[in-house]
Amino acid sequence: MWRDAQHAWNPNQKDIRIWAYSDMKIPDQDWELAVNSFENIPMICSFVDDEKCKHIPFFLSSLYVFTGDVVESGEEKGIKELSVLLEKVSTFAKTKELNVWIERSKHLIQHPRDYNYD
Repeated sequence: MWRDAQHAWNPNQKDIRIWAYSDMKIPDQDWELAVNSFENIPMICSFVDDEKCKHIPFFLSSLYVFTGDVVESGEEKGIKELSVLLEKVSTFAKTKELNVWIERSKHLIQHPRDYNYD
């Protein structure tokens, strides 16, 4: 799918969507860092909610990494953007896993000292 490692680390939404429904292995150990962005989170959430997605555990894990990175940064703008995004996603979240991520993320925003990388 990707010509080389550089392309795997710069995926567009189409690339991510194709991979989500493929049997391909993860392109790189820390690939969630390449797919995570405010722009991609609604799409990633839709994968977590779709039982046809073949990489739900990866995408769910990437959501937690994203929340942790945003909250740990302490940047007010990013934290506010995450709060707005969580409200948006909560309007369509179907699965227990996605709703738990939303609730845990809201908790972490309110209690950033509870952040634990593990």
